[in-house]
Amino acid sequence: MISTKNGDTKTLTCTEQLDQAARMVQDVAYALANRVDNTTLTELMLTSRKLERLSERVNAANLGAVKINRDDDG
Repeated sequence: MISTKNGDTKTLTCTEQLDQAARMVQDVAYALANRVDNTTLTELMLTSRKLERLSERVNAANLGAVKINRDDDG
């Protein structure tokens, strides 16, 4: 579940959540590209790609539409 710009909340699917996580890691990698060592940068990019592949596998297993509701975590 995320908050939108107008304050509403939106429940994300598994695929949306994984895709969003992959983009976030990739954004961090690009932001830090000139500040971290090559190993760290490589790990960030590999993590992003792993999340993308995981999203593809979850979607291929017809589980991508499962909704994630963080309110159930507690």
